[in-house]
Amino acid sequence: MKTPNISIILPIYNVESYLEECLESLRSQSLSGIEIICVNDGSTDNSKNILKKYVESDSRIKLINQDNSGQGIARNNGIKIATGEYIGFVDPDDWVEPEMFENLYRAARNFDADIVEESFIIDNEARNYIKKSRNKLKLPKNQVYNYKIRQNYLFSVNLAVWNKIYRTEFIRENNIEFMDLLRSEDIYFTVKSRILANKIVYIDSPDYHYRIKSDDKVLINHDLAQKKNNGVFYFVKNFKDKLVEDNIYEITEPDFKKWRNDILIDYYWKFAENKKQFINDVHSFLELEQFVLFFISIICREFFGNIFSVYNTYLEDKKYKIFKILGFKIKIRHNKIKFR
Repeated sequence: MKTPNISIILPIYNVESYLEECLESLRSQSLSGIEIICVNDGSTDNSKNILKKYVESDSRIKLINQDNSGQGIARNNGIKIATGEYIGFVDPDDWVEPEMFENLYRAARNFDADIVEESFIIDNEARNYIKKSRNKLKLPKNQVYNYKIRQNYLFSVNLAVWNKIYRTEFIRENNIEFMDLLRSEDIYFTVKSRILANKIVYIDSPDYHYRIKSDDKVLINHDLAQKKNNGVFYFVKNFKDKLVEDNIYEITEPDFKKWRNDILIDYYWKFAENKKQFINDVHSFLELEQFVLFFISIICREFFGNIFSVYNTYLEDKKYKIFKILGFKIKIRHNKIKFR
């Protein structure tokens, strides 16, 4: 049997509303040499029956059933049985364009790349277009690069795995795995692979559709933060421990500390109910120099943000721009303005 060009790994848990749409987009790929590895992570809805139907009708689809263990373990188990030259990942509530994996694979072969990344589209739950991702770091298009020649790259841009493919041999030789976490398990996989890859290529081909839902996927969400032993401090501590364990912390230390502070600041504003207590917790968690930077950031945002600030938000799948001027907020959607 011919070796597949790409193994596409799909972790699945209770996504019956989106699963068929996702699988159809994968079955319709213009690249014929694919295998689709579905890892059923203990689903209790109709996902199991949907998977059974597709496995029986398409020989390219493989199925792993496991007890509910989280996306990280599901993806790791998918990697273990992957036979493709490259590995890609798709979230089952998203979908992809027919040319996605052909575009990624062509770039991988042309440049003999370890990793190929591409741009993507953000849509709402009803599949309506919101925006295209931006190349914030101005990564060179269709050129080979790596983290050594791209400053601030390791923890920047998009840290998810679903708009990328990875050389399978590269992943296995370097023992690159997902962390066993409820959320954001792919960040470590992305960072470690970026450190070790010699050849990375970026293509401006927005073929992946990332769906924003009412229970949107966020970096460190309230669910993760409230779970026993899976709080925001647990997350960043274990992330650092993994970097140390893999002997790559020294390489990442400046970028890691900035990213860690950004995580804590983000959590402070979005989720911390008792902000004073959270600041005390951060004080005991961070080294003094880093805590000072954290505290200054909070104070500056509190002070200047009340004077004037502009930010985007999404409410009920609709995009709004919020202007805050001298304590007053103006919410704008399209041509509508609301004061609150």
